[in-house]
Amino acid sequence: MSLIKVQGVIIKSINISESDKIVTLFSDKLGKIDAVVHGARRSRSKFLSSTQPFCYCDYVVYKGKNLYTINQSSIIESFQSILMNLDKLAYGSYFLELVDNITEKEMKYVSILAMLLKTLYILVHGDVDLELLRLTVSFKAISLAGYMPRLKGCVKCGSKMDYGVFSIKEGGILCSKCSIDGEYVYELNRQTLHFLHTLKNIKLEDLRYIKYERKMVEYLQNILTKYIMYYTEKDFKSISLINTIKEKGVV
Repeated sequence: MSLIKVQGVIIKSINISESDKIVTLFSDKLGKIDAVVHGARRSRSKFLSSTQPFCYCDYVVYKGKNLYTINQSSIIESFQSILMNLDKLAYGSYFLELVDNITEKEMKYVSILAMLLKTLYILVHGDVDLELLRLTVSFKAISLAGYMPRLKGCVKCGSKMDYGVFSIKEGGILCSKCSIDGEYVYELNRQTLHFLHTLKNIKLEDLRYIKYERKMVEYLQNILTKYIMYYTEKDFKSISLINTIKEKGVV
């Protein structure tokens, strides 16, 4: 049995018995792995806190026939205050789902892990509009995972342009000559396209300083969510909670 030391964030947790659970760990050395944690649900378990969603820890794991097993853990940052705030929980859950949806098992995504950690720190300690944070992290994450749409030049003919229509199915913007009508086509004006380029390059900690229109952020997030779901073929369970919170005017 070979023991492996990793650092990572718990992005999913599933109870499999009265005492055991399986967690999805997004780690630095092994990438995204599923690991069983024996006794984690017991009230006196040494793994009770370190196997909660959002928890960032040092872990010692070993690989079995089908799953890894967590053998030891030491908390670096629990981020458990996220669980005490409904709006932060909703957006935090979205970030965990996003990482899970755009990554493959046992592939390293060091840059995405670093961004996830920074995002969770900002969610806990920062003062950033949560919709703006969601849009920015979503956009940066798909770029890092290899799902980045083409936003410079028409996808079909290559002509240079600073506005047009965005086609989810075509994977980028189309000029007026190549534009098509359909369910997955959205207009992007100069301001909106420029804003996307700004978000791609900005540091997350600098988001509080930029000027933006809330309607534009929500418009782009709607497009980006559909884009991610289209190419990953996975849904976001957290979006319904986010929408409920937004309808009540909490965020």
